[in-house]
Amino acid sequence: MRDHKMMYGVYLRAGLLSSLILFILAFLFVPYADPEAYKLKREIVTMVEEISAQMDKYEEPPPLERPKVAVEAESEVAEEAVETIADTEFEEDLIRTMPTGPDIEIVPYYKVEVKPKPIFQQKPRYPDLARRAGIEGQAVVKALVDIDGSVMDVQILKSSGNQMLDESALVAARKWKFSPAKQRDKYVRVYVSIPINFRLVEGG
Repeated sequence: MRDHKMMYGVYLRAGLLSSLILFILAFLFVPYADPEAYKLKREIVTMVEEISAQMDKYEEPPPLERPKVAVEAESEVAEEAVETIADTEFEEDLIRTMPTGPDIEIVPYYKVEVKPKPIFQQKPRYPDLARRAGIEGQAVVKALVDIDGSVMDVQILKSSGNQMLDESALVAARKWKFSPAKQRDKYVRVYVSIPINFRLVEGG
Protein backbone atom coordinates (compact mmCIF):
# COMPACT_ATOMS: atom_id res chain seq x y z
CA MET A 1 0.00 0.00 0.00
CA ARG A 2 1.36 3.39 -1.01
CA ASP A 3 1.96 6.10 1.51
CA HIS A 4 0.04 9.11 0.17
CA LYS A 5 1.77 11.52 2.57
CA MET A 6 5.11 10.60 1.05
CA MET A 7 3.68 11.08 -2.47
CA TYR A 8 2.25 14.57 -1.70
CA GLY A 9 4.95 16.41 -3.60
CA VAL A 10 4.55 14.19 -6.66
CA TYR A 11 0.80 14.70 -6.73
CA LEU A 12 1.16 18.48 -6.45
CA ARG A 13 3.63 18.74 -9.32
CA ALA A 14 1.53 16.42 -11.51
CA GLY A 15 -1.59 18.42 -10.83
CA LEU A 16 0.05 21.75 -11.68
CA LEU A 17 1.52 20.31 -14.88
CA SER A 18 -1.79 18.83 -16.02
CA SER A 19 -3.62 22.10 -15.31
CA LEU A 20 -1.07 24.05 -17.35
CA ILE A 21 -1.43 21.61 -20.26
CA LEU A 22 -5.24 21.93 -20.17
CA PHE A 23 -5.07 25.79 -20.27
CA ILE A 24 -2.68 25.70 -23.24
CA LEU A 25 -4.93 23.27 -25.13
CA ALA A 26 -7.97 25.40 -24.39
CA PHE A 27 -6.30 28.53 -25.83
CA LEU A 28 -5.17 26.60 -28.92
CA PHE A 29 -8.36 24.81 -29.87
CA VAL A 30 -11.19 26.98 -28.59
CA PRO A 31 -12.24 29.33 -31.43
CA TYR A 32 -11.90 33.13 -30.86
CA ALA A 33 -15.19 35.07 -31.21
CA ASP A 34 -14.96 38.74 -32.28
CA PRO A 35 -17.04 41.05 -30.06
CA GLU A 36 -20.03 42.66 -31.71
CA ALA A 37 -20.06 46.46 -32.03
CA TYR A 38 -22.44 48.38 -29.76
CA LYS A 39 -25.59 49.49 -31.52
CA LEU A 40 -27.57 52.51 -30.39
CA LYS A 41 -31.20 51.94 -29.55
CA ARG A 42 -32.20 55.08 -31.49
CA GLU A 43 -30.41 57.10 -34.11
CA ILE A 44 -28.99 60.52 -33.06
CA VAL A 45 -28.84 63.12 -35.80
CA THR A 46 -26.30 65.94 -35.37
CA MET A 47 -26.64 69.20 -37.28
CA VAL A 48 -23.55 71.25 -38.04
CA GLU A 49 -24.01 74.88 -38.98
CA GLU A 50 -21.12 76.61 -40.63
CA ILE A 51 -20.44 80.13 -39.35
CA SER A 52 -18.34 82.46 -41.38
CA ALA A 53 -15.48 83.95 -39.39
CA GLN A 54 -15.12 86.86 -41.77
CA MET A 55 -16.50 90.12 -40.38
CA ASP A 56 -17.76 92.97 -42.42
CA LYS A 57 -15.59 96.06 -42.40
CA TYR A 58 -17.41 99.20 -41.43
CA GLU A 59 -16.37 102.50 -42.83
CA GLU A 60 -15.03 104.91 -40.19
CA PRO A 61 -16.94 108.22 -40.02
CA PRO A 62 -15.00 111.31 -41.02
CA PRO A 63 -13.53 113.30 -38.09
CA LEU A 64 -15.62 116.22 -36.89
CA GLU A 65 -14.14 119.65 -37.32
CA ARG A 66 -13.60 121.56 -34.11
CA PRO A 67 -15.15 125.02 -33.97
CA LYS A 68 -12.63 127.79 -34.30
CA VAL A 69 -14.54 130.10 -31.95
CA ALA A 70 -15.47 128.91 -28.48
CA VAL A 71 -19.21 128.94 -27.91
CA GLU A 72 -20.52 129.30 -24.38
CA ALA A 73 -22.87 126.47 -23.54
CA GLU A 74 -26.13 127.16 -21.79
CA SER A 75 -26.17 126.09 -18.17
CA GLU A 76 -28.83 123.53 -17.35
CA VAL A 77 -28.59 124.17 -13.63
CA ALA A 78 -31.11 126.65 -12.38
CA GLU A 79 -29.84 129.41 -10.18
CA GLU A 80 -30.74 128.79 -6.58
CA ALA A 81 -31.94 131.49 -4.29
CA VAL A 82 -29.33 132.49 -1.73
CA GLU A 83 -30.61 132.44 1.81
CA THR A 84 -28.94 134.51 4.47
CA ILE A 85 -28.57 133.31 8.04
CA ALA A 86 -30.06 135.50 10.66
CA ASP A 87 -27.78 137.11 13.22
CA THR A 88 -27.37 135.10 16.40
CA GLU A 89 -26.40 136.09 19.89
CA PHE A 90 -23.63 133.47 20.04
CA GLU A 91 -20.48 134.80 21.65
CA GLU A 92 -17.44 133.14 20.16
CA ASP A 93 -14.78 132.18 22.68
CA LEU A 94 -11.51 132.67 20.84
CA ILE A 95 -8.36 131.09 22.24
CA ARG A 96 -5.71 133.69 21.70
CA THR A 97 -2.22 132.73 20.70
CA MET A 98 0.90 134.28 22.13
CA PRO A 99 2.61 136.46 19.51
CA THR A 100 6.35 136.50 19.55
CA GLY A 101 7.79 139.96 19.27
CA PRO A 102 10.81 141.74 20.72
CA ASP A 103 8.81 144.85 21.67
CA ILE A 104 6.54 143.03 24.17
CA GLU A 105 8.35 141.12 26.89
CA ILE A 106 7.10 138.79 29.59
CA VAL A 107 8.26 139.98 32.98
CA PRO A 108 8.23 137.77 36.09
CA TYR A 109 5.49 138.69 38.52
CA TYR A 110 7.83 139.66 41.37
CA LYS A 111 9.66 142.15 39.10
CA VAL A 112 6.56 143.97 37.87
CA GLU A 113 6.22 147.46 39.30
CA VAL A 114 2.47 147.77 38.71
CA LYS A 115 0.82 144.42 39.43
CA PRO A 116 -2.22 143.34 37.38
CA LYS A 117 -5.49 143.34 39.30
CA PRO A 118 -8.60 141.32 38.40
CA ILE A 119 -11.40 143.47 36.97
CA PHE A 120 -13.77 140.70 35.87
CA GLN A 121 -13.79 137.17 37.31
CA GLN A 122 -15.71 134.58 35.33
CA LYS A 123 -17.49 132.10 37.59
CA PRO A 124 -16.64 128.52 36.55
CA ARG A 125 -19.38 126.10 35.55
CA TYR A 126 -19.69 123.13 37.87
CA PRO A 127 -19.74 119.96 35.72
CA ASP A 128 -22.99 118.03 36.21
CA LEU A 129 -21.25 114.67 36.57
CA ALA A 130 -18.90 116.04 39.21
CA ARG A 131 -21.81 117.70 41.05
CA ARG A 132 -23.86 114.49 41.13
CA ALA A 133 -20.80 112.51 42.27
CA GLY A 134 -20.08 115.03 45.02
CA ILE A 135 -16.58 115.82 43.73
CA GLU A 136 -14.92 118.98 45.09
CA GLY A 137 -11.49 120.48 44.64
CA GLN A 138 -9.31 123.50 43.87
CA ALA A 139 -7.52 124.05 40.58
CA VAL A 140 -4.75 126.64 40.26
CA VAL A 141 -4.50 128.08 36.74
CA LYS A 142 -1.39 129.82 35.40
CA ALA A 143 -2.62 132.60 33.09
CA LEU A 144 -0.66 134.98 30.86
CA VAL A 145 -2.09 138.51 31.06
CA ASP A 146 -1.66 140.58 27.91
CA ILE A 147 -0.92 144.31 27.76
CA ASP A 148 -4.65 145.05 27.39
CA GLY A 149 -5.55 142.99 30.47
CA SER A 150 -7.00 140.01 28.62
CA VAL A 151 -5.85 136.44 29.21
CA MET A 152 -3.74 135.11 26.36
CA ASP A 153 -2.80 131.63 27.52
CA VAL A 154 -3.85 129.31 30.35
CA GLN A 155 -2.48 126.09 31.77
CA ILE A 156 -3.03 124.02 34.89
CA LEU A 157 -0.44 124.88 37.54
CA LYS A 158 -1.97 122.64 40.22
CA SER A 159 -4.64 120.08 39.39
CA SER A 160 -7.80 119.66 41.41
CA GLY A 161 -7.51 115.90 41.05
CA ASN A 162 -10.37 115.72 38.59
CA GLN A 163 -10.09 116.34 34.83
CA MET A 164 -13.62 117.73 34.51
CA LEU A 165 -12.96 120.37 37.18
CA ASP A 166 -9.61 121.27 35.58
CA GLU A 167 -11.20 121.78 32.14
CA SER A 168 -13.95 123.96 33.61
CA ALA A 169 -11.32 126.05 35.44
CA LEU A 170 -9.36 126.63 32.22
CA VAL A 171 -12.50 127.76 30.36
CA ALA A 172 -13.39 130.23 33.14
CA ALA A 173 -9.83 131.58 33.47
CA ARG A 174 -9.69 132.48 29.76
CA LYS A 175 -12.54 134.95 30.31
CA TRP A 176 -10.97 136.78 33.24
CA LYS A 177 -10.04 140.45 32.76
CA PHE A 178 -7.20 142.28 34.51
CA SER A 179 -5.75 145.74 34.68
CA PRO A 180 -2.56 145.72 32.59
CA ALA A 181 0.82 145.32 34.24
CA LYS A 182 3.48 148.00 33.87
CA GLN A 183 7.24 147.96 34.12
CA ARG A 184 9.21 151.21 33.76
CA ASP A 185 6.14 153.02 32.43
CA LYS A 186 5.69 150.36 29.76
CA TYR A 187 2.94 147.77 29.49
CA VAL A 188 4.26 144.23 29.77
CA ARG A 189 2.94 140.72 29.86
CA VAL A 190 3.03 138.75 33.07
CA TYR A 191 1.97 135.36 34.38
CA VAL A 192 -0.47 135.25 37.28
CA SER A 193 -1.88 132.36 39.33
CA ILE A 194 -5.66 132.06 39.58
CA PRO A 195 -7.02 129.69 42.23
CA ILE A 196 -10.50 128.39 41.32
CA ASN A 197 -12.46 126.54 43.99
CA PHE A 198 -15.22 123.99 43.39
CA ARG A 199 -17.34 123.61 46.53
CA LEU A 200 -20.78 122.11 46.89
CA VAL A 201 -23.26 123.93 49.11
CA GLU A 202 -26.33 122.47 50.72
CA GLY A 203 -29.33 122.65 48.41
CA GLY A 204 -27.07 123.74 45.47
